[in-house]
Amino acid sequence: MTLYIDTKLSFVETNIISTIGSWHPCLPLLAVGSYNQEKGGSVSIFQENGQLLEGCDWPILLSNQVTALAWHPVRRLLVVGWDGGELYIWLEYAWARLEAPHNAALTTVTFSPGGGRLIASDATGSVSGWQSSSGAPLTAFHHQLSDVITHVTFCAPIPTSETSIRGLARAAVAGDENALDVLAAWRPRTTAKMREGYQPDNHACYAAQDNGVVLYIDHSGSCSEVLNASGVIVFLGIISNMYLLVACETSGAISLSRFIMSDDGSLTTDSHVKMSSKNGQSIALVANFSVAVITGDKVIRIWDSETGDNDVLPNEEEDTAAGETFTSISFCNLSDTLCCGTSQGNLYLWRHDHKNKWKLLSSTSVKGTVKEISWGSEGLMNPLLHVNCITSAFVLTEQHVCWGYSQRICMVQKSANEISVSAQNNVSSIMTSITIKTFAFKENYIALGDGNDVQIWMCSKDDELKFSHIRTFSWKTSALFMYNDILVGIANPHIECYSIIGTKLGILPSIEGEGEPIAVTNTNKFIVVATIDGALKLAEITKKGLRMPFPPKNCFQAFEDFGEVMRASVNASGSYICLSIANSGLAPDPNIYLWDIANDKISFTSITDYHTAPYQSVPISILWDVFDSRLVAVHMRSVDFDRIHLFFCHEGVLYEYKNWCPTLESYFQNDFILCSLSSPHVVILTHQNMKKILFNEFEDGNEHDSHKVKETLNFLFFMSTGLLEKAVIIGTSISGLKSSVIWDSLAKECVLRKRADVGAVCLSKMGNIKGALMMRKVMTDDSLEDTCKVGVLAINLGMIDEAQNLFRKSQRLDLITRLVSSKEGGLNEIINEDSEGENILLIKSAQHKLAKIMWMNGDTSASLKLFEKAGTLVPHVPRMLIAQGQATMLAQYVSTSNDTSLITWWGHYLESIGDLDGALEAYSRANDFGEQTRLLCHMERLDEADKLCRKNSSSLYQMARYLEVNTNETENVVKMYIKCGAIAAAIRVAAEASAWHLVWRAGSSSTKHALYAASILENASQNEQAIALYQKAGKPHMALKLAMSCGDTNAIVAAVESLGDRVEPALADTLAKHLRHAEHHSQAAALLATAGKYEEALDIVEESTAPITEELSERLAAPAGTSGREVLLRRLADMLGARGLYHQAAKRLANVGDKAGAMRWLIRSGDADRIATFAAASRDRTAQLMAADYLRRRAPWRSRPDLTRHILHFYTRAKAYGKLASFYAECAKLEIDEYENYEKGLEALKEASRCIAKSSDPEMSSQSLALQEQSSLVKRYIDIKKTLVGGDINAGVSSGQQLIRSVSGRPGLVTQENVLKMLLLFAPTHPDLERLEQQLKSLQIQPQDENSTSESPEQSIEEVM
Repeated sequence: MTLYIDTKLSFVETNIISTIGSWHPCLPLLAVGSYNQEKGGSVSIFQENGQLLEGCDWPILLSNQVTALAWHPVRRLLVVGWDGGELYIWLEYAWARLEAPHNAALTTVTFSPGGGRLIASDATGSVSGWQSSSGAPLTAFHHQLSDVITHVTFCAPIPTSETSIRGLARAAVAGDENALDVLAAWRPRTTAKMREGYQPDNHACYAAQDNGVVLYIDHSGSCSEVLNASGVIVFLGIISNMYLLVACETSGAISLSRFIMSDDGSLTTDSHVKMSSKNGQSIALVANFSVAVITGDKVIRIWDSETGDNDVLPNEEEDTAAGETFTSISFCNLSDTLCCGTSQGNLYLWRHDHKNKWKLLSSTSVKGTVKEISWGSEGLMNPLLHVNCITSAFVLTEQHVCWGYSQRICMVQKSANEISVSAQNNVSSIMTSITIKTFAFKENYIALGDGNDVQIWMCSKDDELKFSHIRTFSWKTSALFMYNDILVGIANPHIECYSIIGTKLGILPSIEGEGEPIAVTNTNKFIVVATIDGALKLAEITKKGLRMPFPPKNCFQAFEDFGEVMRASVNASGSYICLSIANSGLAPDPNIYLWDIANDKISFTSITDYHTAPYQSVPISILWDVFDSRLVAVHMRSVDFDRIHLFFCHEGVLYEYKNWCPTLESYFQNDFILCSLSSPHVVILTHQNMKKILFNEFEDGNEHDSHKVKETLNFLFFMSTGLLEKAVIIGTSISGLKSSVIWDSLAKECVLRKRADVGAVCLSKMGNIKGALMMRKVMTDDSLEDTCKVGVLAINLGMIDEAQNLFRKSQRLDLITRLVSSKEGGLNEIINEDSEGENILLIKSAQHKLAKIMWMNGDTSASLKLFEKAGTLVPHVPRMLIAQGQATMLAQYVSTSNDTSLITWWGHYLESIGDLDGALEAYSRANDFGEQTRLLCHMERLDEADKLCRKNSSSLYQMARYLEVNTNETENVVKMYIKCGAIAAAIRVAAEASAWHLVWRAGSSSTKHALYAASILENASQNEQAIALYQKAGKPHMALKLAMSCGDTNAIVAAVESLGDRVEPALADTLAKHLRHAEHHSQAAALLATAGKYEEALDIVEESTAPITEELSERLAAPAGTSGREVLLRRLADMLGARGLYHQAAKRLANVGDKAGAMRWLIRSGDADRIATFAAASRDRTAQLMAADYLRRRAPWRSRPDLTRHILHFYTRAKAYGKLASFYAECAKLEIDEYENYEKGLEALKEASRCIAKSSDPEMSSQSLALQEQSSLVKRYIDIKKTLVGGDINAGVSSGQQLIRSVSGRPGLVTQENVLKMLLLFAPTHPDLERLEQQLKSLQIQPQDENSTSESPEQSIEEVM
């Protein structure tokens, strides 16, 4: 709720005429051109407070006046055009003249969107372009045109979304983070500004001439004609960055044309409308696509160029002053506000409401006729309005309405100097000499402030509405609060405290790091202060000043993602602070936070709305109850609607008090301010009037008994916090006209908390006897879930939607059907439901019920369609039609229907009345081959029936039935039954004819019917076939039982193999003896193992030569917990190993934990891969050492790197460093002998040396010396090779000869032959070449030593090398 406070502009000269004005786009600076008859024209720059900007020398040109003004979009640069052709600039407090190519009055001066281009034109058609990105503007181009340019508008740089507050909100809830940031700049009581930064630019523009021609001036300054209008162009503007709007005046009417702009500047007509208008000054672009035009004396037409819709202002219910006319309009994009000035000095302001309708926001007035109005400084939180009344000019500032409330008196600011005071039906006012900006009211005193002084007014003892001014004292404060006779105000950066007589009592200082206060609220004697740097402080107002009972809270440490405190309020006892914050990106947080001051704990509550997305609403006001410290109100603002939520505080948690207002939306459809929470009222300010909203549970009236209020609040407290039993106890003692409302509220809370037991009590207290009896019956019904019981409670409270959701949650579609069907139009609602797949039974049932109702009402055709949809057409509809004697109608309906079930039913009906041919035709239409075959057989037309049998199994079945009754062709009948899938019938017919082979054949064709056939064959003593069918049916127990009774050993074996280990121990023992005598040793052993007799089973296997399969091995392996298991498994392993089953033997030893024994069996198998896998999985060092020794001795590790890695890993795990060093030496020998890779060989020798260093064996010292010696020789060999490769042949050969002498006669990795081959390879031109060749030949002639050592893991390093 706002007021517009007007400030008259004071010019240096008197008797001036204001000719033109222009706002800076981002800064609160207003430039006004004026003219004085004596001194000529001048320019003045004003600040937002209406005062002249200090430090500027205003240029005055005699006999000239200002004709054009333009501000740079970002910089403090003003360009002024005069009627003599002069161009002046004001740049940072200094004026200068531009040397411009103009000699006539300037008609336009315009900056581009980013300020990089300035265009000026004069009355002779001269156009100049200037570069103005930095410093003073510089000339870029100049054109002399034949006609005068009257309007210039630059093209938009990039498409941008709407920047109004509501447009930003819509974008924010859709997930636009940038819009969220901008929306955060609109938070009240903060100093946030719209973000500044790089401004994108576009130097291209459109210019309109006085002959109706529109020119396009591109980035380089070239002009081209793009439009020739039929009249004088009075307005030119860009709509939504995509379209050019041209307003052309012809024959006293305005034609509005919208053109699509292309990249090259060409225009394409998009839409057009014609309407009456006064002049071009009465046209304004509104929001994204709309245009506002004054089309009459008191009519504003708003045309939506996108949809073509029209709105007319003012509305029928909005009154304006008689005899006035609208003169000028202007639209503020930031606040989405349209302002219109009139001939009598009135200003009307409209804004969209949540239903997208224009609504009169407020009105104010100034002295004089309004010639021009313009919005400016939209970079601030509150835009400023400039009003030009020719002989005077004003700046209007938007200000929040001041108000005060107590239980006796309401006070509301009506204007800049007036406060309205009302009590019951009496009204008075307070007129003051200052502009009221701050206000405080308590008991008998009122404090008024204008930012510089504070006035104190006192209430008269005789008349509570009469106040008198008693004193004024100086105090620069931006806010006022009062408790008893103590005043508290904000004097940045501190909080100051004064007495009512003007004595300063002290300050609450802001220490370093806290920042200045941005939000201060008070409740009774406590105030809470939030600072710009995130400090939250609580102070108590005392007679001596302000006292802080607790240290301040650092919100940056308390909240994970914190940017700034938006609102904060303390309760009446000073124990809790409720606050809302913005995150680090300055986007509002929708959560409500509660700080338990004493325990220093913070909790939060999220206010969710089931119909909107999260973050669609944010808290803008928080107030605690002035009497009850448990109750707090939160004003939530959304894009379309505002709501007030009430919460009870209990043990540091907020619990919402829902449904506190009976008709919530009716109170809050208009703009309002949450003023106070004073139980049992919520006080709001709407249309500059106080309105008290009574809690739903209280009776209307001016007086409320304090004891009853306290009891009712306690009841509401217990109800909201979930202590329902206590609420019932307190509610019993509350009496009055609205006691039933109390119980109704509690019952609804029981539905939300799913407490059907307490809800049943509430129904009886409400006097709802029927509902109470129903709940009593439901509560004793154990078959109903608790959720369903709560659903029944919801039905008795009229909460139908909640009941439906509860029943759906319990998956009780039958109850949903009954519930929805009972509603008026409920059946139609079910039928038209979208979720057909989820509630198919519900929909079908509703369709059937509705069809029956329509049938009873005589709507036959509609009911037939619904019966078809429900799938219940047959047999209900035919029966009803036949019963009503409408067989003819049914015949006609059947003839046009494609429902096969209906046609078949009709065939049965015709057959029943003897019309066999008609029935046969009906069966044929329905493609029912079975019924056709049955009827043809009945009519003894067997040839036709036989043809049908080839098409369908149902025909075959009917033919088989006919032959069964009328012939003795048993085998043929059985075959037909089997072919059509009627196996049971085939078995029955075969059994009746004692054709056991046919019973066997039918049973074998189907596993499902094999058991039935087997039982028949068993009774007929066909044991062998019965046993086979029992096996096919998956009943080996029954097959075994029958095999035992008849002594069929082969059948017993087959049954045993099918059963596996599922045989009972007692039966297994018996079967084993039988099978042992029958020489089936494997099966006997398996059965004994199943019976738990593992020793006897092993004896049988050991004595027999029967093969041991892996399955039998598993059966013979005693499970864990068996007595003597280890001995049994070792014996089994020995048996398996003796028969060459090494893998299974290893597995049995591994089962008892003998990893080494298992490894021995695996080694005997010779499977290197399994040995490596088992050793890798085992943690037994002995097993790993054995595996490494075997792999090294027997496996092809030289050609398989994976085995080499296994050997190294196993030796390392076993800590066999001596063997590991020996293996490294062997690897070195392999690298040198096989691959001549001395570098890798040297690396292997180094690894061997490291292994020896880790060994604690004292005998390894000699091994270490051998390694060092061989490493030295290999390194010398590598160095000689590098020397030879480097080109130093003589030095290399000399070193090589020395190495030959060193290794001569000594075995090792480096031999004389290797060195000589290297010298001959790299020194082919050396003088000693022949001697070296002879020496190599002599070595090759010498006999080789045949006594090579065996490859044993126990080899020493000397033996390896």
